[in-house]
Amino acid sequence: MEKQNEDLFQKIGIDISNDKINIDINQTKDFFNTLMQTFEGAAQNIQKDISEGKVDMAENVGIKVDKDNINIDLEKTKSFIEEFGKKIEGFIGEIDKAVENIDKK
Repeated sequence: MEKQNEDLFQKIGIDISNDKINIDINQTKDFFNTLMQTFEGAAQNIQKDISEGKVDMAENVGIKVDKDNINIDLEKTKSFIEEFGKKIEGFIGEIDKAVENIDKK
């Protein structure tokens, strides 16, 4: 098994060795609880942005749909995808931090 996979499994409480799998339920539960809290926080932030009108699909994403047409502004869509990619990278960074915090416990 690759060293990187071993490290990840150890952080979430899973030990695979000698044809056996041992799972530390408490450590695994802590990992998934932290992961769930991270997802909930991100979802709440997105919901807040939408409710405050910070996310406008036609303006920010460049996609406008009506009953007759679908209009796509490729420049706006490209910018949105690049920005979304950066947000996903940030979110993954937060997950990495959560895993590190669990590992320290």
